[in-house]
Amino acid sequence: MSQSIPSSMRALVLPRYCKPAEYDVATVPTPQISKPDELLVKVYAASVNPIDVKMAAGFPYKLGVDLAGVVVAIGSSVSTFKIGDEVYADSTIRGTIAEYALCTASVTALKPTTLSFSAAAAIPLAAQSALQSLQRGDDKIGLRGKTVFVGGALSATGSFGVQMAKKVFGAGKVVTTVSRRKMGRVEELLGDGVVDVVVDYEGGAGYVVERVGRGTVDFMYDNTGMTLGGLGMMKRGGVIVSVTTVPSGAMMKEARPEAGGWLVILLDLVDWFYRMWMRRAGVDYSALLTEPTGSDLERLARWVDEGKIKPIVGRQVMLSDVEGVRQGCQAVLDGKGGIGKFVINID
Repeated sequence: MSQSIPSSMRALVLPRYCKPAEYDVATVPTPQISKPDELLVKVYAASVNPIDVKMAAGFPYKLGVDLAGVVVAIGSSVSTFKIGDEVYADSTIRGTIAEYALCTASVTALKPTTLSFSAAAAIPLAAQSALQSLQRGDDKIGLRGKTVFVGGALSATGSFGVQMAKKVFGAGKVVTTVSRRKMGRVEELLGDGVVDVVVDYEGGAGYVVERVGRGTVDFMYDNTGMTLGGLGMMKRGGVIVSVTTVPSGAMMKEARPEAGGWLVILLDLVDWFYRMWMRRAGVDYSALLTEPTGSDLERLARWVDEGKIKPIVGRQVMLSDVEGVRQGCQAVLDGKGGIGKFVINID
């Protein structure tokens, strides 16, 4: 069943590989449900992740995986959602920076009732990355009362990581990094008591380790590339879960079955090097590829509505503001200077 849906829509679509300065908004056909488990969502807001702007292949390229909006059509097997539901998702069907987007029921959840569409769109991929990493650490050693390191407290993934570490998993001490000029904003944006120690990352990994203290950290959620450089801060018996190092070949093959044999072998070799290096230091290491799941989004929505976590929305623009979209995407690509998530509202 469905409601009246236009045959065309406006979307951010790239005809070729290019820098954000060349991104443009075009009129394209509105996607149609083709599988029984799909939803068509009228998008009110979408956010931009680094993976969105670090494109590898496939043109014309549709940008975006995060969305928040209203369900306007459902596939024949969908029973958990109905037309009119306000939802958010980390869609496995790329192209959410558009007036309409497809997602599957399994990666979708009702959006937090206490949030606007713009704020909800800032959650899916970044928050699931932090949640799944922290959950793995909690399963291995239990994070309650432990010292947890999460880089970039005011970044998208880092902001969720520090909040969940303290307010959901019960970490005893949360350590993080920000640039010197942002130090005064950590408590302002995240609240009192979320972060215990803040270190200026601009001094480099060695400086961070010395300031944090050698052999003091039980668990590291590596979202900023600190796995090797930050090893000195880890206790023997500690755990590192990284979303910045390369996944193993097996993980890549499962996520992308089309991955070639030599790539799988190379990734397995790099993963083996990391695991052996960490093992010599007495540290349990693993890379993580975030897996979109509706059940995680349901948990996150509950924690948001309970006041345990909140998204940090940075810059916002309208889709019609093409220059603003370009500038925001470039900032995400550069990975410097921003706070929280870049959100594009669909007008």
